[in-house]
Amino acid sequence: MAFSYKDYQESDRVKKLAERLAQLESQKPGDWTGGQYGQQMQEALDAIRKRKKFSYDLNGDALYQQYKDKYVQQGKQAMQDTMGQAAALTGGYASTYGQAVGQQQYDAYLQQLNDVVPELYQMAYQQYQDEGDRMQQQYGMLGDLADDEYSKYRDAYNQWLTERDYA
Repeated sequence: MAFSYKDYQESDRVKKLAERLAQLESQKPGDWTGGQYGQQMQEALDAIRKRKKFSYDLNGDALYQQYKDKYVQQGKQAMQDTMGQAAALTGGYASTYGQAVGQQQYDAYLQQLNDVVPELYQMAYQQYQDEGDRMQQQYGMLGDLADDEYSKYRDAYNQWLTERDYA
C-alpha cells in the first residue's frame, strides 16, 4: 500500500470551536481606564490638596456684623440713657461726668461685642473642619465605589479568561 498525502480538512467540531474562540476573543473586556469614578476621585483629591488654609475675616463674617450692629445700637442707647439720667441729676445740664459715664456704658457694650469674637472664630473654624471632613468622606466614598467597580471589572476579565482558556 502506498502512502498518499491528503490535505487537512477541519471538521465541523473544530470549525465551531474556532468560531467560539473568535467570538470569545471579540468579547474581551477593554483595558481598565479608571472607571467612571477615577476622574471624580482625582477631582476630589485635587480639591483636598488645593484647599486654602483656614483664615478668619472678622469684618467679612455676617454673624459678626449682626452682633456688631446690635451691640453698637444697644451701646448708643445705654450711653444716651446714662447721659440723660446724669443730666437730670444736674438740672438738665450736660456735664463731663455724664459724658464719662455715658462713654463707659457704650464701651461696656463694645467689650461685650469683643467677648463674642472668640466664639465666632471657633464657629468658623469648626465649619472649616467640618467641610474638610466632608471632603475626605466624599473621597473615601468615591474610593470605595472605584474599588467595587474595579473588582467587578477584574471578575468579568477573569471570567473571560476562564472561558477563553476552556475554549
